[in-house]
Amino acid sequence: MGVKCLILLVPSSLVSCRTQGRWLMLTEELGQVHQATAPVPLWFRYLVTYQESDGTPGLTLGVLLALLYLILKLLGLYKQWTVLLRTVRVFLAGERCGSAATRAECMEAGDVCPICQGEYRDPRVLICQHIFCDECIALWFNREKSCPLCRAVITDQVYRWRDGATSPHLQIY
Repeated sequence: MGVKCLILLVPSSLVSCRTQGRWLMLTEELGQVHQATAPVPLWFRYLVTYQESDGTPGLTLGVLLALLYLILKLLGLYKQWTVLLRTVRVFLAGERCGSAATRAECMEAGDVCPICQGEYRDPRVLICQHIFCDECIALWFNREKSCPLCRAVITDQVYRWRDGATSPHLQIY
């Protein structure tokens, strides 16, 4: 949480909204992986020594429970690892939606961004030919897959946690 606060404290003149979102997304994914791996040694030790004083049956049950725990945890970590790798690829690639709009295209569209209702700042034209500010459309695509005007699907994926949010799910084990 402290790292996220430090990212948010960086002035917007130094870091764009898009870059800040990528940093927040990477930080949250790393936090999710850490949250999943941190309790593993503690739980494993507890399960192996489960009912150790009962003799062989208690020790066998403890080892079986520990193996079941490890299998379930490794399956969950595999899923989180693939999500983390995809997030790192997005972080390093610095993807942008659409292409740069020309001045003539902006004039034809009315010189006003439909999202922020201000003059275009770094205008981007989407595949549906609608034009938006780069920052406005980046914020929109943090939550949606489609164009704000015509609802044509522009991107195949909504990236989670670019707005600094975190997972609401309680992790028990």
